[in-house]
Amino acid sequence: MEVRRLGPEDAEAFVKVRLEGLQTDPDAFGATYEEDAARPMAEWKERLSQGPQGDSGYFGAFVAGELVGIIGYFRHRGIKARHKAAVVSMYVREAHRGTGIAQALMHEELAYLKARGDISQVQLAVVTSNPGAVRFYEKMGFVPYGYEKQALKVGERYVDETLMYVLLHE
Repeated sequence: MEVRRLGPEDAEAFVKVRLEGLQTDPDAFGATYEEDAARPMAEWKERLSQGPQGDSGYFGAFVAGELVGIIGYFRHRGIKARHKAAVVSMYVREAHRGTGIAQALMHEELAYLKARGDISQVQLAVVTSNPGAVRFYEKMGFVPYGYEKQALKVGERYVDETLMYVLLHE
C-alpha cells in the first residue's frame, strides 16, 4: 500500500472513488452524488492542485496502483481560526475496509498537518448513524466536542453529526 498526496493527474481515479462513496454512503457526505457527478473534470483537477499555500488537499491510498481510499482537508481561512483544519471526504472502498487503509490515510494527513507547524487543531464531523466511524476517529485520538442535530438533510430526512477534534501539539 502507498499513501500520498493527490494531484491533478489523479483526478479521474479520485472522482471514481468519490462518486462511489457518495452512492455507497450518501449520509456520510455533505455533497450529493448528483451535484458531484455534474462537476467538470477541470474543477476536480483544480481541487487536487493544492494551490500555493497548500491550505486544502487530498491524500489517497493505493493498492497495486489502484486508488482505494481518500481523505481530504481544508484549513480555516480567518486570521483567528487559521490554526485549525478540518478533515473531509474520508472514504475507503468496501473491499479494502478493515485492512488498515483508513488508519494509514488519517496518519498521513495528520502528520502532514502537524509538520506544517502552523496548524494545532484538526476537526471533523461524523454522522451519528455510523458508530463504527465514531469509534475509529476516537481510536485516532479525536474527542467529541459537540453534537449537531439535523446537520444534513438527505431527501426528506435529517442526519445528526458528532463534532470531534484532536490537538496536534499536546
